[in-house]
Amino acid sequence: MPKMKTKSYLKKRASMTATGKVRVARNSHKKLLRKKSARANNQGTKAQYLNDNMVPQAKILAPYGLK
Repeated sequence: MPKMKTKSYLKKRASMTATGKVRVARNSHKKLLRKKSARANNQGTKAQYLNDNMVPQAKILAPYGLK
Protein backbone atom coordinates (compact mmCIF):
# COMPACT_ATOMS: atom_id res chain seq x y z
CA MET A 1 0.00 0.00 0.00
CA PRO A 2 1.50 3.39 -0.94
CA LYS A 3 2.29 6.05 1.57
CA MET A 4 -0.11 8.95 1.94
CA LYS A 5 1.24 12.39 1.12
CA THR A 6 1.64 14.92 3.91
CA LYS A 7 1.04 18.59 3.23
CA SER A 8 4.45 20.20 3.60
CA TYR A 9 3.13 23.63 4.58
CA LEU A 10 1.52 22.17 7.68
CA LYS A 11 4.69 20.32 8.69
CA LYS A 12 6.67 23.55 8.55
CA ARG A 13 4.19 25.73 10.43
CA ALA A 14 2.62 23.55 13.10
CA SER A 15 3.57 21.11 15.83
CA MET A 16 1.57 18.75 18.01
CA THR A 17 1.60 18.93 21.81
CA ALA A 18 1.51 15.92 24.10
CA THR A 19 -2.18 16.52 24.84
CA GLY A 20 -3.11 16.52 21.13
CA LYS A 21 -3.39 20.26 20.56
CA VAL A 22 -1.89 21.75 17.41
CA ARG A 23 0.45 24.67 18.14
CA VAL A 24 0.95 27.28 15.42
CA ALA A 25 2.96 30.49 15.28
CA ARG A 26 1.20 33.79 15.76
CA ASN A 27 0.94 36.03 12.75
CA SER A 28 2.57 39.46 12.42
CA HIS A 29 5.58 38.57 14.53
CA LYS A 30 8.34 38.18 11.97
CA LYS A 31 8.81 41.54 10.31
CA LEU A 32 8.86 45.22 11.30
CA LEU A 33 8.94 44.52 15.02
CA ARG A 34 10.37 47.98 15.81
CA LYS A 35 7.20 49.61 14.60
CA LYS A 36 4.94 47.43 16.73
CA SER A 37 4.07 48.19 20.33
CA ALA A 38 5.72 46.34 23.19
CA ARG A 39 2.41 44.69 23.99
CA ALA A 40 2.08 43.36 20.44
CA ASN A 41 5.63 42.01 20.54
CA ASN A 42 5.08 40.28 23.88
CA GLN A 43 1.85 38.68 22.71
CA GLY A 44 3.58 37.48 19.58
CA THR A 45 5.89 35.24 21.61
CA LYS A 46 3.05 33.30 23.24
CA ALA A 47 1.87 30.04 21.78
CA GLN A 48 -1.30 29.92 19.74
CA TYR A 49 -3.36 26.78 19.24
CA LEU A 50 -5.79 25.76 16.54
CA ASN A 51 -9.48 25.68 17.35
CA ASP A 52 -10.95 22.33 18.29
CA ASN A 53 -12.90 22.48 15.01
CA MET A 54 -9.69 22.67 12.97
CA VAL A 55 -7.74 19.88 14.69
CA PRO A 56 -9.38 16.98 12.78
CA GLN A 57 -8.62 18.71 9.49
CA ALA A 58 -4.99 19.20 10.51
CA LYS A 59 -4.73 15.51 11.37
CA ILE A 60 -6.04 14.63 7.90
CA LEU A 61 -3.45 16.89 6.27
CA ALA A 62 -0.67 15.32 8.36
CA PRO A 63 -1.61 11.63 8.53
CA TYR A 64 1.65 10.57 10.19
CA GLY A 65 1.55 13.26 12.85
CA LEU A 66 3.50 16.43 13.46
CA LYS A 67 6.76 16.98 15.32
